[in-house]
Amino acid sequence: KNEIEKRQKTLAGLDMYMKDMTEKKDLELKQCKQNIANIKRDFEKERAQWKSEEKLKEEHIKKLKDMVQKAEKNNEDGEETFEDILREEMRVMKAAFELKMSNLREELAQKSIACSREVRLLKSELESERRTSSSLTSKLKAFEASADSKK
Repeated sequence: KNEIEKRQKTLAGLDMYMKDMTEKKDLELKQCKQNIANIKRDFEKERAQWKSEEKLKEEHIKKLKDMVQKAEKNNEDGEETFEDILREEMRVMKAAFELKMSNLREELAQKSIACSREVRLLKSELESERRTSSSLTSKLKAFEASADSKK
């Protein structure tokens, strides 16, 4: 009887130790994965922002060159007015604003998808931990039942 109690205490201690170590390692792994995901997301975000800024810059340069050429042509004809130039600048600014808004919408969608993935991952990890916990509990109960039957 004393031997069985010692073994039960040892088994319980080992189970607690294994559970603590498993939780610690799982937490470390999860944090590492999260750090990697954050770094990748930030890198992709900065890359996309850089590309959109480059594209926007090129579009502005092209629009300005077109405006200058049009102004030179119209100055020869004497047709373009200040209002025409202002209208064209407003059109360019509107296009830039719309591009920026579409980039922000895309970023919001990506963040939403990432959050959904994280929630799914956490749910699956929780379910796995519940299954492991119930398995260990049933093994301990079976061991206790066998110990009780030997008494």
